Amino acid sequence: MKNLPKNSTTDRIELLTPAQRRWVALSARVFPGWTARRAEALLLRPPRKRGRAAEVLNAWGQPERIVVDGHRMALWHFGEQGRPRVVLVHGWGGYGGQLAGWIAPLLGAGFAVTLFDQLGHGDSEGQAGALPDFIAGLRTVAAAVPNVVAVVAHSMGAAGALHAVREGLAVDALVLIGSPGNFDLHLKTLSRRVGLGLRAHHSLRGRLERRYRPIAEIDALQGLPVGRTRAMFVHDLDDLEVDFSHLATLHAAWPGSEAMATRGYGHHRVLRAPEVIARSVAFLASASERVNKSTARADCCVAHSLTPRLSI
Repeated sequence: MKNLPKNSTTDRIELLTPAQRRWVALSARVFPGWTARRAEALLLRPPRKRGRAAEVLNAWGQPERIVVDGHRMALWHFGEQGRPRVVLVHGWGGYGGQLAGWIAPLLGAGFAVTLFDQLGHGDSEGQAGALPDFIAGLRTVAAAVPNVVAVVAHSMGAAGALHAVREGLAVDALVLIGSPGNFDLHLKTLSRRVGLGLRAHHSLRGRLERRYRPIAEIDALQGLPVGRTRAMFVHDLDDLEVDFSHLATLHAAWPGSEAMATRGYGHHRVLRAPEVIARSVAFLASASERVNKSTARADCCVAHSLTPRLSI
């Protein structure tokens, strides 16, 4: 891990005001099941942020809208069509424009780029806030655009990318930033943030597991394509939304992966950290070069095996 820059700024999405957290703590003691339902609704309907990102992206890139389950999803494409493509994925409550700072460095390294707003986020329609939604969103985009070789993803988008490749999405490289690696721990952290007591927390966990799959199964992190895909994990020591300990969990679960720690950026500003972008782009370029060399060697071996041998 490199030397850690000294920045004092941290950031987080405040899910509730202090007064709302006090109210939730009270209702969780009296009505734990009802409070868990309300918490689930909060998690599945993230705040929608746009800023002026779409205006900039529309002027700079090639906008596209695709229909997913009857809802329009916003995508933007950059770079030449035939280049290997990197897909950029935002997190819960975010939007694609948060990763706009990655576009120019990736183009300069020879990649094409696609970024998008998940359903229920940014300029996309619909509603999506759970892990299965983030997995499905990435898989939909990867199937809709050509030559996808790598993914850079943040937070819940990073968790979605991890499990998308676990479930069969084939890419050469992943860069996952501020990603949860243990959802048992992550859900406990979220429950504390909104003031849920133990009974309400267990009720919320049960509701989410019925919606997708057991958390213990998710946290097992089995079936990762460690031989097929190179992985790099990035996390900030001052991340107040996803605990820094998740970095070690993910790094240990993926033999041969790279880990990078930063300090002072927090959960969101780490996406704009120059050293994170520079090292990640170099990592992706190295992974792409390795794949190209392997492909060239394989092609050479095939051509050699097909060459007629002359007997003397």
